[in-house]
Amino acid sequence: MNRSKPTINERKQVLLNKIIQHPLDFTDHDFQVLVSKRIDLKFSDLRQLLTRIFDINENTLSQQSDATTGMLGFMNKWSTKLRQRHYYSLIKGGFRDYNNPGNKHNKVIVAEGDSWFQFPFFIKDIIDWLTDDPKYAVYSIAYGGDWFANILYEEKYIEELSIHLPEVFLISAGGNDFVGSNRVAIMVRNDGQEQMRKPEQLATMLAGEKEEAAIREGYRWVNLPFYSFIWTLKLQYYILFRNLHESGKFKKMQIITQGYDNALPTYKFRWQKWYKLQPLINSILGSGQWLKQPLMLKGISDPEKSKNIIKALIFEINYMFSELAQLFPNVYHIDCRGTARNFDDWFDEIHLHSERFRLIAETYKYCIEQRPLEKVIKAVNFGSRIEA
Repeated sequence: MNRSKPTINERKQVLLNKIIQHPLDFTDHDFQVLVSKRIDLKFSDLRQLLTRIFDINENTLSQQSDATTGMLGFMNKWSTKLRQRHYYSLIKGGFRDYNNPGNKHNKVIVAEGDSWFQFPFFIKDIIDWLTDDPKYAVYSIAYGGDWFANILYEEKYIEELSIHLPEVFLISAGGNDFVGSNRVAIMVRNDGQEQMRKPEQLATMLAGEKEEAAIREGYRWVNLPFYSFIWTLKLQYYILFRNLHESGKFKKMQIITQGYDNALPTYKFRWQKWYKLQPLINSILGSGQWLKQPLMLKGISDPEKSKNIIKALIFEINYMFSELAQLFPNVYHIDCRGTARNFDDWFDEIHLHSERFRLIAETYKYCIEQRPLEKVIKAVNFGSRIEA
């Protein structure tokens, strides 16, 4: 008896199930099939993947973001209001009057993303530093604490890009999806067996990597759901970039992603003599809850082991973005690893101090002004030139 060929929807479900059940067997060919126009993959499909990875329901996915609620929500809204007021004051002042020779290098930037773009008031984040440059008018819709899945599902950025038609679109999102609500505990295991990736695959990925030994050690503790998450994140970004490109309205628009620095799991509070409120703010925000606590839930308390695990996770995220940057002519990636030199360069577990964010912002400026041949720019290398 001849079996009928699987329908398009059935084939899509087979591939989505493979991401969940066998992510290390999911291939680049599978990826290309899944994003092909025949399959018609939607953001709603990827939201469902996240609910399966984290064992949450759709309502939880919508409600667990604290970007618009409580104290963080209040600070996000107030900071965004001030930023947008500044942006419109520039526009009203003729920022886009290109008949004025003094404006020929001006650029409008739309920024969407998470707390590396929107850390209200306490530190000067990447967008704050870029806003200081008189050549840039930055319209920010970034909210600290937001899910990337919600950003994509709501598609507010599409409306804003169409209205403002920026020269540059900055997007920093995905970190909150796996560091919030102890979700890192899902991403790691405590048996310390040999890493799950195939040795030859990992060797290719780590070629030329300065911290290869530490990252290899960290990979021993990475769990399968993290690989499912990485494929889901890559699919989300790919569809986003493809949709923007195919719209025809944004072909000249430069898109810049960024990958986080190697965060330090710890309950310890930082204290700088010039910033005496920092321990109090660390306590209020819950330093340790994002990384150290979920690792300890898995029985992982050794500081060196914890750092290596995070290095492996952050390496994987940056590697994924580096691959995506090669697939689209107008997409660039800034790898922020190594920007923090030591413990005191971190404001808390996952956010840098203002001066470290300044170096990353300078890397953004280089990327925006030069549009270099390299698609992946390491902030630590560019930052060392600035400090020299």
